[in-house]
Amino acid sequence: MGHTPQRLIDYFDRLYIIHLPERTDRYVELERELWQIGIEIDDPRVAFMHGSWPDSSNGFASVGVYSNFMCHLRILREAKMRRLRRVWILEDDAIFRHALRSPDVQRQLVGALSARDWEISYIGHRIDAARTRYAAETGNGVELFQLEPDEEFLWAHCYAVSADGIDRLLPYLEETLRNPPGHRRGGRMYIDGALNMFRRLHPHAQVLACTPNLSSQRGTVSSLGDRRAYDNVPALRPLVRASRALRDELWRRELIA
Repeated sequence: MGHTPQRLIDYFDRLYIIHLPERTDRYVELERELWQIGIEIDDPRVAFMHGSWPDSSNGFASVGVYSNFMCHLRILREAKMRRLRRVWILEDDAIFRHALRSPDVQRQLVGALSARDWEISYIGHRIDAARTRYAAETGNGVELFQLEPDEEFLWAHCYAVSADGIDRLLPYLEETLRNPPGHRRGGRMYIDGALNMFRRLHPHAQVLACTPNLSSQRGTVSSLGDRRAYDNVPALRPLVRASRALRDELWRRELIA
C-alpha cells in the first residue's frame, strides 16, 4: 500500500494556475495565499496556464469568458497528454480559509480524497447544500460528499480532476465548443455552467464537493467583462478595495459564509 501524502500539494501531480499576465496584482496576492498553506509558487509542480484576449468572443458571453474557458480546456488537454493522475486547478483570484493552513486539516482533506474514487472534486465552491450539510456535521472535520446531478453551483476557481475525470470531461467540453449557444447539450458557456451541464448529462460521474468549503474567490475586479458600476468610478476605488479586503478576511476566518 502506498504512503498517503500529508500535504495537499503532495497529493497532486500538478497544480495548474490560470492567470492573465497583466494581472500582477493577482499574482502577488495568490503567491501570498499559497505560501500561507505551505506552497511555493515556484515549486516545479506548479504550472501557469496564461490567458489571453482573443480577437472575438466566438459565441461566448465575452472574450474574457471565452479565454477563461479555453484555459481550463487546455489544462485538461495537457494533463491527458502528460498522463497525469490527478491535477489541481486554480484561478488566480482564489483565496483559502485559515483552516487550510493547518497540517491536520490538509491531512484530513488528503485522507478524504484518498479514501474515495472520484473524477472531479471541488475544494472551493458555492453550493447551498454544502453549507447545509456542514452545519449539520459541525465538528466532524473535512469531508467529501457526492454532488447530485441537478445541484447547481457557481465558480470553477478551485477544483481537482483525476485521470478518469479527464477522460470523461475533456470530450464533453470540446463538444460544447462545437455546439452553438443555447444548445440542449450546452454550447459556448461559462466554465462553471459547462461543468453543471456535464453532471446532468453524466449522472453517474463521481463528482465530490468538500465540506466545509475551503476556497473562495478574492474580491477583485473581474477579468471576464462583468464589472460592477462602482469599479468604473475612480474616486470610489480605495473604498471598494478596502471593503473587499475586509470581506475576504472575514471569509477566511469563517465569520461569514
